Amino acid sequence: MLESVGTLGEEQYCFPTTIAQQTFWLLDQLERGNPAWNIAVRFRIRGRLDIPTLQRALNEIVGRHEILRTTFSLIDGQPRQIVHATAAIPLPLDDLSRLSQTERDAQEERVSIQEGERRFDLKNGPLIRARLLKLGEQEHMLLTTMHHIVSDGWSIGIFSDELGAHYAAFAENRPPTVPELPFQFADYTIWQNDRMQKPALDKHRAYWKNKLAALPPLEIPLDHPRPALKTHNGYILSTVLPVPLTDALAELSSKHGCTFYTTALAVLKMLVHHYTLQNDIYVGTLLAGRDRVELEPLIGLFISTVVLRTDLSGDPKFSELLDRVKKTVEEGLEHQDLHFQQLVELLRPKRDPSRPVLYGINFIYQRDFVKPGEFAGLTMTPVPSKSPGAIYDINFFMVQRADGWRLSCEYNYDLYDAASVNCMLGQMRNLFEQIVKTPDRRISEFTFPENLGEPVPPFTPHTKLSSSRTPATPDVKGAPGSIADKSVRQPLR
Repeated sequence: MLESVGTLGEEQYCFPTTIAQQTFWLLDQLERGNPAWNIAVRFRIRGRLDIPTLQRALNEIVGRHEILRTTFSLIDGQPRQIVHATAAIPLPLDDLSRLSQTERDAQEERVSIQEGERRFDLKNGPLIRARLLKLGEQEHMLLTTMHHIVSDGWSIGIFSDELGAHYAAFAENRPPTVPELPFQFADYTIWQNDRMQKPALDKHRAYWKNKLAALPPLEIPLDHPRPALKTHNGYILSTVLPVPLTDALAELSSKHGCTFYTTALAVLKMLVHHYTLQNDIYVGTLLAGRDRVELEPLIGLFISTVVLRTDLSGDPKFSELLDRVKKTVEEGLEHQDLHFQQLVELLRPKRDPSRPVLYGINFIYQRDFVKPGEFAGLTMTPVPSKSPGAIYDINFFMVQRADGWRLSCEYNYDLYDAASVNCMLGQMRNLFEQIVKTPDRRISEFTFPENLGEPVPPFTPHTKLSSSRTPATPDVKGAPGSIADKSVRQPLR
């Protein structure tokens, strides 16, 4: 049931929602508090941590970014952002330091999973929370969770950078060295809604209507019957690609006039082709959606989704496949302004409650948006996060970490077994190796050996890495029609 907003205080402001936020709001109406929409991140902190200073730094970020003080209500039949003047985030502490190493590891795992699974209330908030685990006198784990309606992977990088900057400033009794924000996410919302009304979207609608017409069913064969209603039970497996291999792939990509992303996507499409025996291969991918410089320092939901469809017929050489995928990617970037919800409304696919809308195979490629940091005698290192939900049937992603590129797959374990996914990861890595050696082979000549994956860890059915940062396309700050010019703030009475 949809909810209506109650009486609002004088310190609250009402703004429209973005199209992406409307999607998450509608999903929440269908599955109230589904934790699959949570972004859970963990940071290992080593050194003499001052907990009050850390909590002060957390709340300074909440005060700095309005979106972290925002809730969502139905007003006049439309979901709206309600920006609150103040919000305080508690920082509960669990002291695990007196437990044995085995007990401590198990408890750390359990609490991390619980934090990722805890549900958010979009109407009452807050939509960010934090928890601290004490693992030793000079070792802590910070668990931070945000709802996707107010954040994305790029935002997590902003959050971690600002957390270090604010902590160091408060510990050293000086002002934080973070630049003033050009505007707030709500200002962007008004600008985007104005932008979405312009006839310029017509060319994007025409492109996608033609490009994605008559999509055939596409799924990697399942290990288990698909449940009648879609589930979100997720697990993740990963492998680190050797640096010499990824360096060689990057060089090959450059010689062919494309990016490493395009090469990796082409390899994934070969893998899907192998398993499905289909030539019409389409996968979803996430873009940063920050196509203006002034959006880069903001926390908020900016990501956009495009569906990339490529014809693999004719048994092309891999170099020819790269050309096809490159063209697909370039066109997708050119027409990304049509948001996914608008795309669904345009195409009107037949709804199946057992499947994700439009596509079930996704690919994410991102450079590391959360980097290790050192400040005020502390080191803060991101740790693979625990989260309970798989949004897609199967989601392949590559993330650049300090130790190299990590190839991972998040999958719905109601559909796939760990052994099958582990095999696919091993085959994808092996395809990378084959391509480096002989890039001009036809795709039918590549081999897919079994039993190439790393040992499958003990099954823990609640693991998920969060992510979604891709490079933004720069724009000139302060260009005509700037976002800040669109904001007109009216308090709610």
